[in-house]
Amino acid sequence: MREREDYEVHLATCSECAGELARYREVISAAGSLLNEVIEPSPGFVARVVATAEQPGLRWRADLRRYAHDRRIHVAAASLGGAVVGAGAIALLWWRLAHRAVSEPTRVAAG
Repeated sequence: MREREDYEVHLATCSECAGELARYREVISAAGSLLNEVIEPSPGFVARVVATAEQPGLRWRADLRRYAHDRRIHVAAASLGGAVVGAGAIALLWWRLAHRAVSEPTRVAAG
């Protein structure tokens, strides 16, 4: 039961998740009220919906919108950016050390 308590505490403290759950409940409630009512679609409605769904431009935009709001993508992009910056810093230090060794004159002990 610990998971359920954690879940309830999270919902009580996270307004974003609580709002999303409320929206889901509204959709479920609205869908539940449709069970009693059967409405036939107008002629050609199904064909228009399928034609619209098959348009590649609309699907691309929807995917882009979904990816732009996906937190996992944001975390992955930040991780990749950090890895690129870290690799660049290591490469720069390596390059500077290699050039410093070449440009420094060798010191011979006076004897």
